[in-house]
Amino acid sequence: MSAPVERRGELARDRPGMSRRAWLIDGASLLLAPALSGPATAAPAADGRAADEHGRINPPRPVPDIEVVCHDGTHARLRALVHGRATALNPMFTSCTATCPIQGAVLAKVQKLLPDQAARRIQILSVSIDPRRDTPAALRNWLGRFHAGPGWIAAAPAAETDVPALKTFTGPGRNDADPHTTQVLILNREGLLVWRTSELPDAPEIADILRQIR
Repeated sequence: MSAPVERRGELARDRPGMSRRAWLIDGASLLLAPALSGPATAAPAADGRAADEHGRINPPRPVPDIEVVCHDGTHARLRALVHGRATALNPMFTSCTATCPIQGAVLAKVQKLLPDQAARRIQILSVSIDPRRDTPAALRNWLGRFHAGPGWIAAAPAAETDVPALKTFTGPGRNDADPHTTQVLILNREGLLVWRTSELPDAPEIADILRQIR
């Protein structure tokens, strides 16, 4: 049986008086454990329980091996797209008027907090769950709304039939109007999911965790 995901409440109880950000920085150091560099053989979750998790993911889970179309029109396998870089992955869709614009603004702040993003081999990856409408042009326009810089990619599954696998990996939405998780998924350089943020995280939380990836 795999080890349970460590939850913020449990860690805070063990360390009374810790601030949320201190907990995040302390907890993110767990990403330096051997699991960070383990082979990409762990099976992704087979149900929607992922939305109930946050903190370290043990065992780490590989992203689904699906084909995606990026905002520049190029095609890539998702695993290849994330391999070799620490990645902050956020599920979204460009016609969303609820949480996606909030997440986009937060990720724009993350880029400002990581001026050495390229040197650290860190990237932001916004993945759409609505490939029918989210063409490369729509994805480019979405990135433009937030003045995305180099190292922030937007992509959508090449086939609509791959959306269920993507949503199983990222986690279910909070309701029908917002059909995707509002957590940001942190992937290590092996393309493994090693950390899930809290719901609607702030920019320092994401940037602090990304800095811990080696």
